[in-house]
Amino acid sequence: MTPEQSATPAGAASLRNRGGVALLVICAALSAVLLVDAAVRADIGTALLLGPWPLLMLWSIYVIGVASRVRPQRDGVFVQNLLRTIFVPWARVQQIRMRWQIEIALDDGSQITCFGGPATRRPQRLGPGRTKEDANERADDAVAALRKAKAGATPVTPVPPVRRGWDIPSLAALLVIVAWAVAAVLITRG
Repeated sequence: MTPEQSATPAGAASLRNRGGVALLVICAALSAVLLVDAAVRADIGTALLLGPWPLLMLWSIYVIGVASRVRPQRDGVFVQNLLRTIFVPWARVQQIRMRWQIEIALDDGSQITCFGGPATRRPQRLGPGRTKEDANERADDAVAALRKAKAGATPVTPVPPVRRGWDIPSLAALLVIVAWAVAAVLITRG
């Protein structure tokens, strides 16, 4: 079990950008249609030679749009920015604020920008007779949820360190796709 899974309260949701999952699903469906078309028009071997290229695109969309997230937990906050993972104990968090994205200020003066959480939108131009709409409600809710989780955390002594790591499953998937792509290029050239 990863530290993220063991300390996550039941029902806690990850804070993600909304469009990433939709883009991944649309691109996955399009890739599947293209690969099935290649298998029908040519053969399965040709589809297997073409397979790593759409998978590399889907992997990129997953890492950029879906894997990046912010997840409040009982003992801290888990942040994943692309392939980098960071677990920050609540005792190390000094401030949580929203600029363009969620930013977490730590007790050592460093700052973590959360790429995967909700982001603020630019102000909308209003025509005559229109009222301002609250475009950043979701972002404000995310900051409030993080602050609430921090306020509900129990103090821990000694304060654990900030843990940084890598998204190993995504890196392993990338290695498999790259090996498949290299094999496909070598087969077509040979």
